[in-house]
Amino acid sequence: MTNSITDKTWVMVLIGGDRHFLTESEAQKVKQSLSAGSKFIDLGSVFFATGQFAKLMNHADYEMAQRIKRGDYKCRNCDSWIPYGKQCGQCKN
Repeated sequence: MTNSITDKTWVMVLIGGDRHFLTESEAQKVKQSLSAGSKFIDLGSVFFATGQFAKLMNHADYEMAQRIKRGDYKCRNCDSWIPYGKQCGQCKN
């Protein structure tokens, strides 16, 4: 387990690409609303139309997908993330 400065460990991505970071309990509400076939997701102060919903991911998977999307890669030797067009500076590979 990693230390975190926030309790928003889930990311809800909407069709237009908007991202909303959610707590565990908010993510459960989203899952329940989608499972129940509701037309809207009620997160207290905000309503989302389920038709705009694209995906719900935990934050670690979302960050990894974003890094890969912008061209970053993991070094095979030391397992650190390397920016697009760069070489590993830790193990020189």
